[in-house]
Amino acid sequence: MNPSEGQTPPGGVPPDGTAPRPGDYSAPGIEPGVPPQPAPQPPVWQQPAQETIVSEPVPPVMPPEPPPAPVQVQKAKRGGGRIWLTAIASAVIGALLVLLAMPAIFGVNPYDLVRGKLKKATTAGSTEKPGRTAGVVSPTQGASDVSAIAKAVTPSVVNIDIRTAPQQTPFFTTEPQQGTGSGIIFSTDGYIITNNHVVSDAQDITVTLASGEELKAKKVGTDPENDIAVVKVEKSGLPAIQVGNSDTLVVGELVVAVGSPFGFEQTVTSGIISALHRVIAAGSSSGQQPTVLTDLIQTDATINPGNSGGALCDGDAKLVGINAVIASQSGGSEGIGFAIPVNTAKQVADDLIAGRPVSHPYLGVLGQTVSETIAKRYSLPVSEGAYVTRVVPGSPAEKVGLKAGDIIVGIDGKPVKSMDDVIGAVRSRAVGAQVSVTYYSGESKKNAKVTLAERPAGSQ
Repeated sequence: MNPSEGQTPPGGVPPDGTAPRPGDYSAPGIEPGVPPQPAPQPPVWQQPAQETIVSEPVPPVMPPEPPPAPVQVQKAKRGGGRIWLTAIASAVIGALLVLLAMPAIFGVNPYDLVRGKLKKATTAGSTEKPGRTAGVVSPTQGASDVSAIAKAVTPSVVNIDIRTAPQQTPFFTTEPQQGTGSGIIFSTDGYIITNNHVVSDAQDITVTLASGEELKAKKVGTDPENDIAVVKVEKSGLPAIQVGNSDTLVVGELVVAVGSPFGFEQTVTSGIISALHRVIAAGSSSGQQPTVLTDLIQTDATINPGNSGGALCDGDAKLVGINAVIASQSGGSEGIGFAIPVNTAKQVADDLIAGRPVSHPYLGVLGQTVSETIAKRYSLPVSEGAYVTRVVPGSPAEKVGLKAGDIIVGIDGKPVKSMDDVIGAVRSRAVGAQVSVTYYSGESKKNAKVTLAERPAGSQ
């Protein structure tokens, strides 16, 4: 949301929240903003409506370099006419030598160079074989390709303005707040996907179409755990976006983001997929428990507050992700943005539209990440893993014998280095799936087969 949201994800206001608590099993929602900072701040996991601050050491401030020495200007000494003739002749001869040497040095025709007809060049340090030339890509060629994607996608991306209700406390009443995010037309009959943190506190929702038409919207349903929400406008014949397949994405693939950063509607940015399957704990500025988002797509496409809920599309102009979070020290884009995979978003949206409860697989443990320092202090058998602080009574974990004090070190053969790894592994499975949990109980290493259950309402 925009700075007015009070958060810092790619679709809202910069966050002032505390650092995420790594041991939490689940959490709330997220969005970004960009207030000026007197000094660099720790990077912030920002969601389009809320952001989480990730504690990292502030880089050392280097002393300013001394100013360059002043250029000394000297008056030209007078000279005879022969000196001037010699200088002019030397300049003409030098220019001729440079033009004649061009073909040998650069492989170009001096005449074509002067007329601006240079079309090919050899890249220094390239793997081209001697005597071969590589075509120079026009600076506008990539933009033309992206513009074709943008032309197909932008009609399906909307701006979402929200207004919250006044908040009453025993001492005072706060004024209604306003914020801005983005949304994606999911169906022609008016269903729109966005982030939960964009509309979670909204009392009034206004959707602005690419045509400029403004429509009132209502919330259909929200899923804070996946940070997905669906709103509805009363209009048919809308240009629904084409949905792609996020399971087929590869690192390095071209992607295009479309949204309303800082309220600038229909803004298009491009980049690549930087990484896949990221797990991020994104918090809010209201002091709520962090929300752990799993299986995220990382991209360097520019994402700022207001981009939350907007589209991340592939080279075929198909939706592959919902922009949701940024990592930032300033509250603005620093080339590290995250999107919810469209396969997850679509499944959640289908459930919300149909009025079904969204399914959340459940193990039933709460815990914290084991660090090397903690391991040494408490003489733990391992220096990495997820330390179980509580097992929920009647949960799948309790049924197989897991208890407080155990340390989970693997799920289905994959190492577990943090509590977030446990959360990510569980959420990536379906209710009823069986997982193999490797853990230490005291000094003994054990293994258990656990069948995941549907998470009870209100539980963590």
